[in-house]
Amino acid sequence: MHLRQTPYPELFKNRLDRKGIAVLNFGGIVGYDRFVVRDVISVRVEQGLYSDCASSMAGFTHLGWRGQIFRTGRHSLNGGFGPTLVYRRDWNRLPGYEDDGYFERSGDWQYKFYWYGGEFEYNYQLKGQYDLSLNLVPGIPELVSFGAGFRKRF
Repeated sequence: MHLRQTPYPELFKNRLDRKGIAVLNFGGIVGYDRFVVRDVISVRVEQGLYSDCASSMAGFTHLGWRGQIFRTGRHSLNGGFGPTLVYRRDWNRLPGYEDDGYFERSGDWQYKFYWYGGEFEYNYQLKGQYDLSLNLVPGIPELVSFGAGFRKRF
């Protein structure tokens, strides 16, 4: 979800509205938690790869702290924060796109480094080590990301 109207809704093939506020992106995330306090606080590394709003290859790399906010029965809520590098194929190759300078450029890629990247993750235990997982990444001031998927705990 973009927090403001994009000047390029025509670039967003998977948009859910005319203005390009809501857009479906498809991809995946692999994460690893190394617990440092029981099973409550961990250091987490995550790697995500996905198709971004303009259907270009994009991703992120995250390293940070993660903690369990609560766990009751089959429900749990986790939160985390730490530095995150976000990158995408350079949109300057797309007809009609004008670079606003928000991302840095390197070769065929654009990137942005955030010291304050974070997320909230709600999990519902389905069976054994499998969970239905919903996450929220507040990418303020540009967007808010909502994700849904399945999680397997090892």
